[in-house]
Amino acid sequence: MKMVKKLTGIIMAFAVIMLSTMSAFAANPETEREILSHEFNAYQIFTATGVEDKYLTDVEWGNMFGGTRQRNLFLNSIKTSDDFKVGGVNIFADCEEADDVARALADYDDYSDIAKAFASHAYDYANVTFGGPYKNGDTISSAGYYLFEDTTTKGVTNPVILKMAADSKVHIEVKASVPQVEKKVKENTYDTDYASKTIYAEINGSKIPLNYGKGYNDVADYCIGDSVPFELIGTIPENFDEFKSYYYAFNDTLSKGLTFTAADAAATTVSLYDVKSGRYSFVTDVTDAFDVDFSVNRRTGETTLTVVCDDILKAIPELTVNSVLIVNYNATLNDSAVVGFDGNTNEVYLEYSNNPNTPTSHGETPTDKVIVFTYELDVNKYDTASKPLEGAEFYLLNAKGEYYSSSSTTGSYWVKNEADAELIRSDKNGVFSVRGLDKGEYALREKNAPTGFKVLAHDIEFTIAAKILPDIDDDRAQNWNTTAKDALIDFAATLDSDPDNAVTDFKVSEVSDATVTIDIVNTKVYDLPGTGGIGTTIFYVAGGVLVAAAIVLIVVKRRAK
Repeated sequence: MKMVKKLTGIIMAFAVIMLSTMSAFAANPETEREILSHEFNAYQIFTATGVEDKYLTDVEWGNMFGGTRQRNLFLNSIKTSDDFKVGGVNIFADCEEADDVARALADYDDYSDIAKAFASHAYDYANVTFGGPYKNGDTISSAGYYLFEDTTTKGVTNPVILKMAADSKVHIEVKASVPQVEKKVKENTYDTDYASKTIYAEINGSKIPLNYGKGYNDVADYCIGDSVPFELIGTIPENFDEFKSYYYAFNDTLSKGLTFTAADAAATTVSLYDVKSGRYSFVTDVTDAFDVDFSVNRRTGETTLTVVCDDILKAIPELTVNSVLIVNYNATLNDSAVVGFDGNTNEVYLEYSNNPNTPTSHGETPTDKVIVFTYELDVNKYDTASKPLEGAEFYLLNAKGEYYSSSSTTGSYWVKNEADAELIRSDKNGVFSVRGLDKGEYALREKNAPTGFKVLAHDIEFTIAAKILPDIDDDRAQNWNTTAKDALIDFAATLDSDPDNAVTDFKVSEVSDATVTIDIVNTKVYDLPGTGGIGTTIFYVAGGVLVAAAIVLIVVKRRAK
């Protein structure tokens, strides 16, 4: 992923400013445009001093070219380009001066292909700004032909010819030429449709936030070994119809803690939806129009996933400016996953065509990211004297009664049969850990105790409780783009059942560690204490003493006789 993304999108406006409304580009209400919260730099293509017979007079080259060489290169560009051929003849072929070019251009409408191509060519040679940034309603004092560059997005897309008189205020309305993209992850314990305030659908003149489906938002938590569902959602720009071909590519980065395989690539789908009442309405599967590719960075372990439609997006008849494209794929949370507070962050950006006249010109959206959390269980095994016990073996069960097994080949770390379960064994320090648990209910079941110690007769039941954003704020859950601490807001755990009274300490760490710690004691086999008593051992000792005394007494009596 690039460290610094290019500024998103590209919007160009080609504006003509004159001395009189009687010029060849006279103003009219249908072509005046309002700048929608954009700022523009102005480039002066031509200057002019008068009007004669509806044409600008005394037209000279403006200062945008920065010198004679650059100006001559521009002139040669428009004279030789096929973009300006009408009836097989280039309309600028015989032009030598600025006035010649202005007169040839004046015969074409604002939104004609000629006008758009002229704006695109001019931008390629624009070196010196006339001024700016200008906002809607600002005035440019000098008459002439001006090229306006959107300072927010940069580049060439959606060129517009603006009709204005000299000293008139700038009014340009820019079509949304920049698509948007969002990434979502499914939280498997939520069944709510969380709304977004980032991507909107235009419904009957109103902007309605989209819903992504049950559980899909920016934050989730899972067990290591779980298959995690993701969505990539992209919109279509308003100026889509101005392109003859359109490049559209989701560029997704998966952290080292997520595994994406060839099988996952084969199962990846791309669907076309329309938006109705703020919800998706499925139209058709367009997976065949996209190429799915991925690679793993050997140094970082990150996976780069690309879902690309190069030239045939325009060939999808059902696709309109009101459509959204949704990529669905799964990746598996693996042993390299970051446990706890820092989480596993993943992000996407969209690369797209940004110039109707230059198919190879691309822009990039800002990145959008999601985060996946996972947690840890640490168990310390002791005897009654607090000495660590090696060799205690446990099963870990989830709320479904399934057994934990990190060696499972079923695509999950949870298996149904005890025979397939993993016996988790305490080491020489009496410790064992399970990395990568989801929030939920669990049970520890001791299968084998160390030699000389009793096996616990009952399960130790506990619950991991993690609060992630949707628990408190739906809007932030859909627009999370900051740090982990804003997504994992609380971490706790409770001991639900301990019939053997084996747990001597049960605690959770700070949220930054997201770890549950349990201290468990095993009792020796011969150590059978009664409630408040001295146990049975003393009776065994006393009995032995009495038996020995009786034997001594019998021997003494026989010798006396």
